[in-house]
Amino acid sequence: MSLPATVNRNKVLGDFELPPAHPAITQTGPDKSPFENEGFVVQGSVSSGVFDLQEREDYCARYRLKPFDSERIERRKTYDLLLVNTELEMLEIRLGEMYPYVDYFVILEADRSFSGIPKKLYIEENWQLFSKYHDKMIRRTVDFSSVKEGDNAWVLEKLSRNAMVNQVLPFLTGDQAPHEDDILLVSDVDEIPKPPVLQALRNCEVPPRITINSEFYYYSFQWLSREEWMHPQATIWKGNDTVKPEELRHHAGDYHFKRGAWHCSYCFSTMEETVGKVKSFSHQEFNKPEFKDPAKILQRVRFGTDFFDRKTSVYDYVRNNQDRPLNANYLDIPEDGNVDDVSFG
Repeated sequence: MSLPATVNRNKVLGDFELPPAHPAITQTGPDKSPFENEGFVVQGSVSSGVFDLQEREDYCARYRLKPFDSERIERRKTYDLLLVNTELEMLEIRLGEMYPYVDYFVILEADRSFSGIPKKLYIEENWQLFSKYHDKMIRRTVDFSSVKEGDNAWVLEKLSRNAMVNQVLPFLTGDQAPHEDDILLVSDVDEIPKPPVLQALRNCEVPPRITINSEFYYYSFQWLSREEWMHPQATIWKGNDTVKPEELRHHAGDYHFKRGAWHCSYCFSTMEETVGKVKSFSHQEFNKPEFKDPAKILQRVRFGTDFFDRKTSVYDYVRNNQDRPLNANYLDIPEDGNVDDVSFG
């Protein structure tokens, strides 16, 4: 999972403006940073099904998009392609939020981290925790047989991301098999698209490279960055011509859904997971003692300061934040920093 690839939100040239994720909820906004839901407001609940032609025309016009031509395929499916390391709680939040709007969650996990450290297959070992979502879950283990001795963390990350397409989608059968123009979401597990975006992607004509700009939270849904996170991405299935996830993530084009997702970075409930991410992710230049010290981590979490002491990264406290996934449990930060094992280390 990559470090923040952020841009100043005032400079984002977003093509599509998003409505509130949950229209019945009022966003109070952070104390210091403006946070208005711009664009149109969805009236009532957001349906999970495919709209009829008139509904598509009305809905897509709000984003300045044309309605998807449903005559090309009988039912356009949405696939959520994601990498999972140890984040069982975040996966539960994601499944609960996106289940009504996604046809299949394609979950890739690996028996080693990007830095090469052997690890458990956490989803496989805890499969029954997600039993109510099993009908839409497709889990696979990354095949690293092509990795050469000496390949670094970035090689393993690229292989893992592309494996979501190369090693899984072409081999699915029956209803699980993708058809041309189906929607592919390319995400880390802590990048959660909002329901109105998922509806637009399913029902509207979209380009093959889309960025879904995220509201960027740190540690919990209380600390909001003043900059947006430029992930996740979306594309459309074109068989062998499908844009590969690694290329899509770093070269997603000029089409953006503004404030269309939530990203909650370092939102862990245990110190062990937090330290484990530093040890395992691709940015091994940050794998230093000062970033693995539990006491220092706890202070950063409690006071909303940057994990890697970057002076340009500033986070505002959001009081009673309502603009978050409905099942999010990373909200109130108590004295222990919302971390169960503060003595770890």
